[in-house]
Amino acid sequence: MTGARQIVAGLESAGVTIAASVPDTWIGQLVEEVRRSSAIRVVDVAREEEAVAVACGANLAGGRGAVLIQNAGLLNSCNGLVTTALQFEIPMLLLVLYAGARGDVAFPALGQFTEPVLSALRIPYYILDDLDRAPELIGGALTQAYNFKKPVAILLDKGVL
Repeated sequence: MTGARQIVAGLESAGVTIAASVPDTWIGQLVEEVRRSSAIRVVDVAREEEAVAVACGANLAGGRGAVLIQNAGLLNSCNGLVTTALQFEIPMLLLVLYAGARGDVAFPALGQFTEPVLSALRIPYYILDDLDRAPELIGGALTQAYNFKKPVAILLDKGVL
């Protein structure tokens, strides 16, 4: 099973019904694998902030939403996260490609700001660097999102994709 398939299996097991994403090279394989799922609908958006709105809408309609973005997109989506998801206590799962993480020479500034920004927003986060942990980590993070009534992030090490 590919890394993307293992992640999608985790999303399916956790009951995710909608995944919103900006078309992107790095997470493209993951998004294409989500498209193959009969349980999850993919919604393409033009901006990451729109992906947050789609995940909020999924929750308000009784579904479970996930946002699939790069960490640059996470920074772009802060306004939507704060003014909607956090303010109105809307749970969702943020699957964030962790560019600039340990061992990744691309985008070092993004790597430096990702965790501090999540911490400042008081969004719990976990790093997925071992695919065998994907289903448990995804399910646990989504459970935590619903218990806390807020987004929870999983940072995807590039090695898992």
